[in-house]
Amino acid sequence: MVLEVRDLHAGYGRMAVVVGVSLTVCAREMVGLIGRNGAGKTTTVRAIAGLRDGVFSGIVEVNGVPVQRLGSAKVVGCGLVLVPEGRRIFSSMTVSENLRLGSFSRRRQPARERERNLERVMALFPGLAPFLETRAGQLSGGQQQMVAVGRGLMAGPKVLILDEPTAGLAPNLSAELYRVMRQLADSGVGVLVVEQSIKLALQHCDRAYVMDRGQIVRAGGVQELSKEHVTEAIMGRAASGGGAPEAPAPS
Repeated sequence: MVLEVRDLHAGYGRMAVVVGVSLTVCAREMVGLIGRNGAGKTTTVRAIAGLRDGVFSGIVEVNGVPVQRLGSAKVVGCGLVLVPEGRRIFSSMTVSENLRLGSFSRRRQPARERERNLERVMALFPGLAPFLETRAGQLSGGQQQMVAVGRGLMAGPKVLILDEPTAGLAPNLSAELYRVMRQLADSGVGVLVVEQSIKLALQHCDRAYVMDRGQIVRAGGVQELSKEHVTEAIMGRAASGGGAPEAPAPS
């Protein structure tokens, strides 16, 4: 497997938000992390990627190499890249400049290799080609999301984590983005996608973890997980008040 997380605890300051989360992602696999707002999904993937805001413990391995003691920049160098929620591109920079920033961790590579990476990204997102010299802030929301994903791919990840990549996108753009994610998984990249839409996750992913109140409450192949079962797993716990305290920050 390309990503293994064991007994992850994370939170804000001294408050634990994520409690005992374990999950895996294999090469050529797309895995969903599903849950309602406040379930702890964003806290989980930020902690995995080395972006920690407080209490933290657990094991995070990329291709068998422990990375839990590393900062985010070194985690990227080990092959794990997070595309954060909200795109967070540089609006005043061109699309080309945004994409090339993603290859900073590979700056010691020959320039021709970095150019090949750019060509691969453009092959995945051909709609960006006419806008390479356009300021990214002038693009549509869907195009900006493509830039954000493309920038992450410029680092050549073994594991790509996407936090709510389809938020605010029209259905056709969401479908296009999932097509690209599937293509990446088929090429050998492990993909972990945080998704609020149960329907999208079960339609496109190979497996899924259901998260609520900082814990994994259900997991399995998408054939085993029906929309009704996932909703019951989340809402049943919400109604009963079970599990860990609800996250104070949105995810």
